Amino acid sequence: AYFEQLEAIQKVGGRLIVMASRALAAVARSPEDYVSIYGDVLARCDRPVILHWLGEMFDPALKGYWGAARFEDALETVLAIIGNNTARVDGIKISLLDKEKEIAMRRRLPAGVKMYTGDDFNYPELIAG
Repeated sequence: AYFEQLEAIQKVGGRLIVMASRALAAVARSPEDYVSIYGDVLARCDRPVILHWLGEMFDPALKGYWGAARFEDALETVLAIIGNNTARVDGIKISLLDKEKEIAMRRRLPAGVKMYTGDDFNYPELIAG
């Protein structure tokens, strides 16, 4: 489904935001599955995309996304994906309702990769972060 959607959006010149996928969460068995699938998806992108890591607090079906239950382990996987594809990733938005996690991730992003925020409660601290 990712391929069909990204081709349709790119065809009309749209900007891609690659959201966490319930379907992928249901079938992926390891962090390596995420690295492989995201690598394939990003390889088909004509220009850099924004990744969106939506947490289980917004959708319980996304529990264990990136192949890990702990944030620290999931972070390593998503950072590996971004690091392997820096030319194809403009940035990432994480929706985990935890400003410390967002700040920690921002500090580890590769040069040139942006952290997008939409946290209404901690916005000033995240901008300063």
